[in-house]
Amino acid sequence: MDASEDSPAGASAATGDRILRFITRLGPAVRARRTRALGQLPLPDRESLAWLALIALMSALSGTGVLYLLNSESSLVEQRDYSLLTAVGFVVLLIAYRLNQRHLISRASDAIEAALHQWRERIAAKVLRLSLRDVEAVSPGLLLDGMARHYAPLSQSIVTLVAGVESSILLLFMFGYLVFLSPTAALVTLGVGALCVLGYMNVAAQLAQTQQETASLTARLDRLSESSIAGTKELRLNAARRTAVQDDMAQTSAALYRNRARSAGIFAEVISSGNTASYLMAGAVVFVLPLISDTDPDQIAAIVMAVIFLIGPIGGMIGSLQQLSVARFAARSILDFETRVDTLLARQDEAEQPLTLQQFQRLELQGVTYTHSSALDVDSPFQVRDLALELRRGQLLLITGGNGSGKTTALRVLTGLYPRDGGEILVDGQRVPARPGQGYRDLFATVFADFHVFAHPYALDEAGMALLEHWLRELGIRHKLPADLSGGLQPQALSTGQRKRLALAFALAEDRPILVLDEWAADQDPATRRRFYEQILPALQQAGKTLVVVSHDERYFGCADLHLHMDSGHLRPATAADLEDS
Repeated sequence: MDASEDSPAGASAATGDRILRFITRLGPAVRARRTRALGQLPLPDRESLAWLALIALMSALSGTGVLYLLNSESSLVEQRDYSLLTAVGFVVLLIAYRLNQRHLISRASDAIEAALHQWRERIAAKVLRLSLRDVEAVSPGLLLDGMARHYAPLSQSIVTLVAGVESSILLLFMFGYLVFLSPTAALVTLGVGALCVLGYMNVAAQLAQTQQETASLTARLDRLSESSIAGTKELRLNAARRTAVQDDMAQTSAALYRNRARSAGIFAEVISSGNTASYLMAGAVVFVLPLISDTDPDQIAAIVMAVIFLIGPIGGMIGSLQQLSVARFAARSILDFETRVDTLLARQDEAEQPLTLQQFQRLELQGVTYTHSSALDVDSPFQVRDLALELRRGQLLLITGGNGSGKTTALRVLTGLYPRDGGEILVDGQRVPARPGQGYRDLFATVFADFHVFAHPYALDEAGMALLEHWLRELGIRHKLPADLSGGLQPQALSTGQRKRLALAFALAEDRPILVLDEWAADQDPATRRRFYEQILPALQQAGKTLVVVSHDERYFGCADLHLHMDSGHLRPATAADLEDS
């Protein structure tokens, strides 16, 4: 981030970062590093917080000047006089107030949005570095909230918050003008304002609590909506389950409605109390001030006008209070999520070791063990143990085994997605660390049973795109895709079998030495399945690819150089009985 801070956008983001962290009160902001020539006048930089503060002050001074000139001209009108200079000054100050206010809100909003962009970019980069096991340990909903969802309410609150800050400064200056007009009137006004603040403090905690509950209920409703869409097949087949899910969504929606209505009611109380307090201020000047002070009756009108002008800034402050709670909750949630990710990364980076592999001829697993760690099965966690095999370049390894036997877990340990707990992995005699670095994972291209196909051919160079085009034609899927693949794909429009062919084409386009396929042929038609085993796999072997294939197609078991069977977490040579069970 240091390099980017030397640019206007980087400096703006640093300013926004300071504002956001001030809102959350969670820690010091990232400060922009700037070097200045010795003796140079330290004027505020256009992207700095000091510059924004200066603009806010100029806006407040202009607004207060408008009020002063109005009162001055009103006095002249009462005396049947008129000042052209005052009128010109009024117009100039009004334009200055408008321009400064617009500039302040625009610049501050830009700074905060730039900071949010850097937060998103930084946190996304960290999440993408997490190991598969750590990603699985964090709920998908929490990942989506921390990477995307919390930013929307925070972004939407920016303009209101900045306007509220500007209103606060304007209120301070106008109150100073009121003190100039009449210290007694200012004291009365301050007393009414203090009562308003005390009233807000009584409901602020309730407002914060209801908004936090609303955020939790909103997240729960999002999860239920996602689940109902993902489980459409299951819900269509089971009316009772569909009704139960619908009831759960209805109850959550009702609770959300009650919380939002309660928040609106509390905030309505804040707004009405603020407006009432504003009128009370004016009323106190008119009805109370003459009783406790010998203020000149001619000055009462100027004081009332000053008090009435306080209503606008007070309304701006009140309008920003609700958004402040929303922004604080969202910003804290984002930073708390980043802290959790940082903790996971610190543990991961400490254990992960780099490994450079120039080539691959032989890969060995010697007594490899992995245990699934879960809070739900502490007493009897699932374990794959004593994994032993030897893979050579150009070899086809077939793995069979029942559901839940540990095949997928073993593949994830083999490919370095899960760190092994014991045993050794050797590549051409070189020991692979328990938490392998990217150099080891670069040996593998995969299509797991729970595969995902991206909508863009990321990271494929010209040669990779040529390979992708070749394999899409070979797998009979090219005609289902756009003419220009670089413009993006729509994998969701394909059937499961077609998406698997697309995933295999992408894997082959990576041109890695080892290809791991987990039940790839299960969703293919008989002709494609036969071609896969009898033509595609032999051609890949002939090209020097090492193939690890999980399969239950007993008709094609004979094509493998080595057949291993997974049973209760243990990998062993397949027997005739295993062939019959498969």
